[in-house]
Amino acid sequence: MKTGELASKAGVNKETIRFYENKGLLPNPLRTDSGYRLYENKDVERLIFIKNAKELGFALSEIKELLAIADGNVFKCCDVRIIAENKLEFIENQIQQLTKLKKTLSKLVITCKQSETISDCPIIESLSKGA
Repeated sequence: MKTGELASKAGVNKETIRFYENKGLLPNPLRTDSGYRLYENKDVERLIFIKNAKELGFALSEIKELLAIADGNVFKCCDVRIIAENKLEFIENQIQQLTKLKKTLSKLVITCKQSETISDCPIIESLSKGA
């Protein structure tokens, strides 16, 4: 299949396919005599894998590692689990940081009396001094 059909089947755009090829996530495809890229069904599966991993928050470097594990029989499922556990811990830390930021910003918004002058703005004052 050509690039457009692959993109359609995987639910991505053509530029995404080229980007993943450049990053080494997709193998270089065969080409026709006229230069068109030709893909196989396994490329659709690989693109869907990449897309799903991105939606779970994995970075391209992590996806590359997961693909390397999936491509070979050298690793075990527990290797994938370790990567997923590390990602989960990272996400939990992000949630804690975002929760703290939300609490701080909420307090600032509540203290704002919407004064007419910027010099009386508690948000600006807090940002100038540190929250």
